[in-house]
Amino acid sequence: MDQEHLDSGKPREIRLALDAIPLGGKAEGKAGDDAVLFVRDADGVRAFQAKCPHLGAPLAKGEICGGRLYCPWHKAAFALADGSLEEPPALDALTRYPVRIEGGEAVATLTPEPAPARHARTPLGQVLIVGTGAAAAACITTLRREGFAGAITMVGREGHPPYDRTKLSKQFLAKPTPAEKTLLEPDFSAAHQVERIEAEAVRIDPARLSVTLADSRVLTGDALLIATGSRAVVPDFDGRDLDGVMTLRSLDDAVRLSAAAEQAKRVVVIGAGFIGLEAAAFLTKRGLSVTVLAREEIPFAKRFGEAVGAALKRYHAGNGVTFVTGKVARIAGTGSVEAVETADGTRLPADLVLIGAGAAPETGIVAGVEPDETGGLPVGADLKLADNVWIAGDIAAFPERGSGVTARIEHWRLAQQHGTHVARAMLGASGAFAGAPFFWSNQGDKRLDYGGYAPDFDRIILQGDPAALDFIAYYVRQDRAVAACSIGRNPAFTAFLHLLGEGRVPSPEAIESGADLTALV
Repeated sequence: MDQEHLDSGKPREIRLALDAIPLGGKAEGKAGDDAVLFVRDADGVRAFQAKCPHLGAPLAKGEICGGRLYCPWHKAAFALADGSLEEPPALDALTRYPVRIEGGEAVATLTPEPAPARHARTPLGQVLIVGTGAAAAACITTLRREGFAGAITMVGREGHPPYDRTKLSKQFLAKPTPAEKTLLEPDFSAAHQVERIEAEAVRIDPARLSVTLADSRVLTGDALLIATGSRAVVPDFDGRDLDGVMTLRSLDDAVRLSAAAEQAKRVVVIGAGFIGLEAAAFLTKRGLSVTVLAREEIPFAKRFGEAVGAALKRYHAGNGVTFVTGKVARIAGTGSVEAVETADGTRLPADLVLIGAGAAPETGIVAGVEPDETGGLPVGADLKLADNVWIAGDIAAFPERGSGVTARIEHWRLAQQHGTHVARAMLGASGAFAGAPFFWSNQGDKRLDYGGYAPDFDRIILQGDPAALDFIAYYVRQDRAVAACSIGRNPAFTAFLHLLGEGRVPSPEAIESGADLTALV
């Protein structure tokens, strides 16, 4: 709430008729510019902030599943009992407000209830984290939220404070945007009492819990989180070093790309993955002529199936994106890029080229550990690499509970889940990581949700109309629905994600028969 509303004088109040708050449900109450979310169940009525602390989604449009409230946009989850954070991408609990019942009304007083003080009991005095991305930030915020008072050192080569990488290929590109709009907090290190070292790590020794920096400094800690993330893959194209040829992995990349787009007219995006198509959509909104060059005729066909992939391609084409199928022969130009030439001789004029060829995990500096075939570092279900050493995020090859396979998954929210799990493990919690993977993708003005893990699947149960971008698709592997993809079916999708996390997804036969997943949560 605005501080002026909470200053001197009688606290502001928001009233809402009890009859307007369904039992087992929620409703937003307003007074002027203020708003709260009332929830009501057998234990009474409670009031919380009305917007998600992640990006401000209206929680009244979210879903209640079991004892959780899920954000309608990005599926952050909060406990209905007290507003505590249960799943990212939010990193803070909901603010709670006192409620009294007066006649037939619930009355919330806009003086926040104090957050319970926590004091972690742990022998750890120094936590060392390599990486500044999603896993690192989530680990740090969880340690501090749980009451860890020891020293935390975070090492990374990027000059920016931790930022939200998911924004880089989306609205950030649609118009000139200040880099600080992507920051998680204006001064993350000060807010969480972190020693931030901007440096290149050249060797990590898990056995010694040590990190050697490029300037020969050696750092050690009582506990070590390795969350080095991934780097953009740049195939060995002739001409890849020309001015105007770019990748999009970091905030610096996004700033350069956005600045270059101010002068550009024609863009060729190489690759039709999430980064490529998100960037294509938002650069098109900016008024540029965008061509997507990909080897596959239908984007995402292997990931989502041909019906969903074809629908997304039609949608982007309808918004002005041109698709070309083919392989890059070379990137042509003298000093600066002029065109992309394909193997069949097609020439695609361009004054800006974005290479979206995927990412490779940064594991080469970790001593004594062999990456697996995916490039990830194998860990058990507890994400432990060695005593007091954990792996998180893109580099972790871990047992994914829902699918039953070892997975290396490049999802921002999953990295946050990993970081949260590791923080709690550092403070003494035991057990396996069991979070359900989830990511969202802004395909232009449409938000696509994907939950679970199905790199290969036996069949698809499709409900709704993909052509209208109003559908939910369930992916079946070994006679279990292990993943779902959706646009416009938020209640069913959120219920699936919740049930997946609890290991209670109904059988494929039940889903095909029209089972109401929202009734099962």
